Amino acid sequence: MHSEVENTYPEGDRMMNKGLLDESQYKVVTVRGGYHLVLAPPGCGKTHTLAERICYAHNHGVGYDDMICMTFTNRASREMLNRIRLRINDPSVDELQVGNVHRYCSKFLFESEMISADSSIIDDEEAVSIIADYLHEDDETVMGDWRRFRVYKEIIFFQHLMYQLEHNHPLKVLLHPEALTEENRQGLKKICELQNYEFNTQSMLEIYKHAYNYIDDANAPRLNPDTRKFVRNVALKMYYASMYEKYKTENNMLDFEDLLLKTYDVYKADKAKPESERKLSYYHWIQVDEVQDLNEMQLAIVDLITADDNFTVMYLGDEQQAIFSFMGAKMETLMELRMRCKGNIHHLTKNHRSPSYLLDVFNDYAEKTLKINRDFLPTSDRIVKAAPDDLCIVSTTTVDKEIVKVAELSKSFVDNNPRERTAVIVNSNRDADKISEELAAEGLKHFKVSGKDLFSTNEMKLILAHVNVVSNENNFISWARILKGLKVFQTNSLARRFLRKLRQLSIVPTDFLLYDRSTYVMEFIRDYESKDIVVFDTETTGLDVFSDDIIEISAIRTRKGQQIGEPLDLYVRTDKTIPEKLGDKVNPMYALYKEKEANGGLVSHAEAIKMFLDFVGDCTIVGHNVNYDYNILDNNMKRYCGKSLSERTLRVFDTLKLMRLLKPNLTSYRLESLLAVYGLEGKNSHQAIDDTAATVSLLAFSYQCAKEIAEAQTAFINHPKVIPLTDKFRRNYSEIFKRTYDKLYNLPTSTEPPIVEELKEAYKSFVDEEYIQPITKFDLFLTYVTNDVVEDEFRHSPLIDQLSRYSIDLDTLKEADFCNSKSIVENIYVTTVHKAKGLEFDNVIVFDAADGRYPSYVNSTKKQDDEDARKFYVAISRAQKRLYILYATESVDKYNRVHKREITPFMSTIMRYFTNR
Repeated sequence: MHSEVENTYPEGDRMMNKGLLDESQYKVVTVRGGYHLVLAPPGCGKTHTLAERICYAHNHGVGYDDMICMTFTNRASREMLNRIRLRINDPSVDELQVGNVHRYCSKFLFESEMISADSSIIDDEEAVSIIADYLHEDDETVMGDWRRFRVYKEIIFFQHLMYQLEHNHPLKVLLHPEALTEENRQGLKKICELQNYEFNTQSMLEIYKHAYNYIDDANAPRLNPDTRKFVRNVALKMYYASMYEKYKTENNMLDFEDLLLKTYDVYKADKAKPESERKLSYYHWIQVDEVQDLNEMQLAIVDLITADDNFTVMYLGDEQQAIFSFMGAKMETLMELRMRCKGNIHHLTKNHRSPSYLLDVFNDYAEKTLKINRDFLPTSDRIVKAAPDDLCIVSTTTVDKEIVKVAELSKSFVDNNPRERTAVIVNSNRDADKISEELAAEGLKHFKVSGKDLFSTNEMKLILAHVNVVSNENNFISWARILKGLKVFQTNSLARRFLRKLRQLSIVPTDFLLYDRSTYVMEFIRDYESKDIVVFDTETTGLDVFSDDIIEISAIRTRKGQQIGEPLDLYVRTDKTIPEKLGDKVNPMYALYKEKEANGGLVSHAEAIKMFLDFVGDCTIVGHNVNYDYNILDNNMKRYCGKSLSERTLRVFDTLKLMRLLKPNLTSYRLESLLAVYGLEGKNSHQAIDDTAATVSLLAFSYQCAKEIAEAQTAFINHPKVIPLTDKFRRNYSEIFKRTYDKLYNLPTSTEPPIVEELKEAYKSFVDEEYIQPITKFDLFLTYVTNDVVEDEFRHSPLIDQLSRYSIDLDTLKEADFCNSKSIVENIYVTTVHKAKGLEFDNVIVFDAADGRYPSYVNSTKKQDDEDARKFYVAISRAQKRLYILYATESVDKYNRVHKREITPFMSTIMRYFTNR
């Protein structure tokens, strides 16, 4: 970034954007340098403004790889990315990172090789399942008991707290200090007293690391019953938390909060070094959306990844919509940012979505209920007077009658305005279920976004696990879902134990699908000892196996690890461009190729392929990351020889796969990394002949490691208790797996994206075999993937490329992502307030807006009441045309006593705008 560039668009940019930005947006687009806070109420074109800022920054010399756009939800990040791609017709925009903080952290940890390459990311349900295993409880029973689930979540939170204390994280960034309850403190103090420890952080960590040894302290005779309970509870809590941590470590697992914690630690350590010694990337242009919803740890990560100088960091938020305190967000965050950005606080002042009669409602509420300065609230150019039925309050005597009224109103909106969308916004999942049942009874098609998410169901997890293991056979969690889902094991716990044993023995589940009583490692040993092996490598014009050309192919024949005869090293003529650089490094092939070309040292593709195949004969072939070399060779052969490599029954092994099996905890399996870690001969120079020689060295090392495990593998796969399990696994899954696996590198033949075809086929197979029940929204999911996930330019890419590009998108999908998409045909939505945030509808019905619901009768603090006031603001501000507030005037308690109810007091400041119906 260059600080000397003035803070305005060049004239060309100004003309290009004329009419697309209002004055307040234009100011926000063009500010740069230092920290900036933008307060952006709903409807002010925030996403559009952010996309324009990317254009502005790039026009002023900021590279896409030097920018980050962070958002709170995946849905928001996808919408922003779509806006940017519509705005910028430049393939290099793919270098821009857009996503939520967790996604950024995951990408960073894997790509920078800070965690094992085989690490798995687990969700809340998997985490709970792991702890249930230690407690000898059925995990599915726990999932259905919200009280028990909450206890398990507290154990998980406690583990994160202990990690943060051990790593000396500042108090400000502790994710879950509340996990150490006052009862826990009392119990720990008593343990310290019994053990003559000083009560401090180090003592807590000592007890945590050896928690099992302190459980018996609860039996100390001098303790009263309450203290005994406190001691036992905190010791058990620490024990199960430490077991959870140990399990994750041993199995290369991270939960979502681990992603934050590890990223924080890695960047903190790197940033503490002198600038000349740092190894990580730091960013000069950062945009953070929905900042009011981020917790202190997420904001600390943003600070850590910011470059030391010439940076621009823009935070965008809306204090009126801060409703995620249950996820660690705090209202104090915006206050801190106001101080940090003093002098650089901006406001988007023009609402482009709401007519004036609605904006008056929203602004009055914001000013008088939420205490927002009126001067900072937006105005509208759409001066429109409300019709009698645009703003209404509807009361019924009972909640049951209110539900019926919701259905009546929804139907009238659809009948009168078929193109409009109506949202029923509720306070709880139970309300959503009741309304959904009534709408269904009335024959009203609708889309419900509440309760258990579609993508949290075992059925959807099984289908997504299938495509995950096809593209990555080391995905521990996906294999566990398949083994349980296909009824090979009755519980998730047993499936995980089986997979742990496989990992210890260097076996992958695909071994049972592809071989009969054998494994990949055993097959490799057999060929190594009985056949000549040709090790080979290619250098190419690019990474597209279907269209790029081979420019060098090298091969070395070996027998039991020793080279036989002279190597083959061919340079191949091509008309395609050879890049001068590979990333930021000089491409050694460029100068070599030009030299060979000048000296007449090039051969045609047909000649090169024939010479290579003659050299191979009937030998087994081996390469490092061999799938790439094999498939580009196959496609070059099809293009230049009219034949396929599949016509030769070649046995193929991959040293990369062998090392992942035999040495499963490495952070990198790149050839140069393996050579360095194990002190092997050779160099990874990105010349085929050098890389081939290095792979020969790795081949011999792989054999040595394989021999050490071979006997144990043989004993395991032939064990009487294992055979029935693996046979059942093969019967239940082999056909489904192979059908998809065999299509990975095929070019598509239909108009449907290959990833959608495979999801559809897997679903049909699993339903036909009765592994899952039919999924009501599965067709909608397929439509969404087709229309909203797969980009037009990648629709006809092979399956392997689509899986690589979209697996993370599929794994992070939520039902709410369907909203506002091209895939939803229903005009009626039923959604909770939290899931409605960020969405907009023509008509909004706020259900049960009674005192006791807004604010909730269970609230005990003003802070909770204030957040409920903001929730109500989020609910009403989803409306674009009509807003209906419903409530029931009576409620009945469990003793059948009738109680009078009033409309929410939050309506008092805006009641004058509404008519009663």
